[in-house]
Parts: sequence; structure tokens; C-alpha cells
Amino acid sequence: MQKPIIFLVAFLSVMTLWARGTHNGLPVIEATNSIAGYRIGNDWFENKWVIIPQIKEDTLTIPCYSPVEDVAFYTDQDSIHIDLLPNQSYKFFILLNDTAYASTIIRGVHPALMALTFDTITPPVIPVIYEQGSSNRYLIQLREKYKLNRIVKHADNDTERALEIMHWVHRQWKHDGYNAAKKRDALSILDAARNGNNFRCVEYGIVTAACLNAIGLKARVLSLKIKEVETTLSGAGHVATEVFLNDRKRWVLLDSQWDAMPVLNGIPLNAVEFQQAITCHYSQLTIGSLSGVSKRMYVNWIYPYLYYFNFPFDNREGRDIERKTIDGKKALMLVPVGAKNPTLFQQNRKLDYCIYTNGLKEFYASPDNR
Repeated sequence: MQKPIIFLVAFLSVMTLWARGTHNGLPVIEATNSIAGYRIGNDWFENKWVIIPQIKEDTLTIPCYSPVEDVAFYTDQDSIHIDLLPNQSYKFFILLNDTAYASTIIRGVHPALMALTFDTITPPVIPVIYEQGSSNRYLIQLREKYKLNRIVKHADNDTERALEIMHWVHRQWKHDGYNAAKKRDALSILDAARNGNNFRCVEYGIVTAACLNAIGLKARVLSLKIKEVETTLSGAGHVATEVFLNDRKRWVLLDSQWDAMPVLNGIPLNAVEFQQAITCHYSQLTIGSLSGVSKRMYVNWIYPYLYYFNFPFDNREGRDIERKTIDGKKALMLVPVGAKNPTLFQQNRKLDYCIYTNGLKEFYASPDNR
């Protein structure tokens, strides 16, 4: 049986151990159940570890975003408590049912983190279309049918409004990465979800953007891609939403699949700021979420996707809209300085619909200035 590697955070200098003895010179903890768990900081990963004595050295690999992390590993009978350092390992045995010893290792590693660089000087020149006002009949129907104003009626500011809408969309269906909606507009997707359908990240992004536009916050569907977007066979992209908070005058990332909004020192972040916060300010980073999503779990999953970013030029809501393009292209892609402009998606699909830019000011221009 192959055990999945769990990528988390950690550090090692002080160790406390409740052990029953030693085996081959290493500490031993006991278990009567083959299912175990572990804790990193305040995040509990219950029933995430299977004790398998047949594996020669069963290893829990923990990437270290922070210089120090409190780690505990526990069975139904015993536990160990360590501070885990990058590039260090702690070895011990688990004695299962007083009969079999399982060799176990907790290993800290440096995650591959790199702050991306972009052009911060070039001003915006490409026109982008956003929803204007509240007269869009499609958005009126969406707002009234799903009572969106009720969802945000107790919110005191745009950040709280965005969090409430994101949380509501998050709860409308369960994530299914293989089921694409037949119609790619918010009303059709929500109607299908009411009939029991589950959908991908794409549909979360579409519905979240439309609901935010319906309550007067300009929003756009944001596509994220990994550095190896051209060569990987699957899992090269993710879709979320960015919303412009009027009272903060800034774009902010929302991921309704996870119910997650990145926040640094009380300031909600856009996708690029999120990537840099993970890299440089992980300990100060928090995840705004009415579901209480784990920062570690979300960061471990999302970080590779924070490399290429693109959104459509035409962000109007409705059905059967003839979307505006620029020179035959339908989206703007933000590319790190020095990185390749990708032209393939997952080896065999053309990625030929974007105009490329390295400019942050181009990508994150205020919708009021477009």
C-alpha cells in the first residue's frame, strides 16, 4: 500500500516523547488501532495516517514555511511532540498490538518558495469591460431569485460582503473536478446545483463573480496556472474569483471552492500579493473564511497555482453575450518577469487566447479607470 505524502509546515530543535521503551535504539510508542493522526500548530489531521509495519521506513514529509512549528503525532495509546526543523528527521517505532513494529519518520523539508517578480512601472493600456450599475436584467433576476441582498444585509463593509457571498456559493454544491456545467452562466449553474449537480472550481468562479456583480461589487473570474502548465498532463490550472472592494480600492482573491480569502495584517490580498505573502510573510498570513479553512491545507494546495494569472477582457454577466476581444484575444495573462509566455495547456490544448503582460499595474488597474 502506498501512503500519500502529506505536505505541511514545520521545525525541529526540542523533542518531548511519551514512549514505552526503545527498539533498535529508537523510541517506541504503542497503538492498538492502525489509524493515527497528527497535529501541526492548531491544525489537527485526524485519521490521516495508516500504520503499516510492512513499509521499511514510513515517512511523513512536512515542508517548512515557518522557522518553528509545533508538531505532534498521536495514536490511540501514545503520542510524541517535536519541534521540526527543515532538513532534519525524527525516527521512531510504533508498536502495533504488541506484535509488529512500524518504522516511522517525520521529516522536515524546505518548500520550493520563490517570490515572483513583475513590472511595477508600465501603466495600464488595455481596455477591460466590467459590469456597470444595477440595471442588468440578468443580475436583477439572479439577485432576486437567490435573495442575495439578504445574504449580505448584516455586513458592515465590502470585505464582509465578499466573505458572505463566497461562503454562500461555497455551500451550494460539493466540489466535483470532473463535472462541467452544460451552461456556463450563474443562474444555469445554480439551478443545476439545486437539482443535485456538483461542479468544478470553474463553476465556483463563475457563480461567485456573478453574485458579487449582482450586489454591486465588480468582479472577474480569475484563472490560475502552474509554472509547468505546458508540460504537465493534468491539474495544471485552477479557477477562482477576484473582486474589487470599493471601500478599500483594491482587488482581492476569493476562492469559493475552499471558502478562502487571503489576508495579511488585516488587509485582504489579490492573487499576486497572496503568492508573495506565502513566500515572505507566512507567519503573518491568515485565511478569511466563514468555514474556518486550515491555512496550511489551503496554502499547501494553492501555492503551485500562483504562477500565471489571467482574466477575461469582457466581464459582463448574462446569457448569449457576444464577448468583446482585443486583436482576437479574449483574456489578459500576467506573466512573471523572465518566465515563458505559455502557449500550451497540459501538453495538447492550445493556449492561444491571451495577450501577455508582465505589468502589475496593467493587471490590477482599478475597474473605474478602465
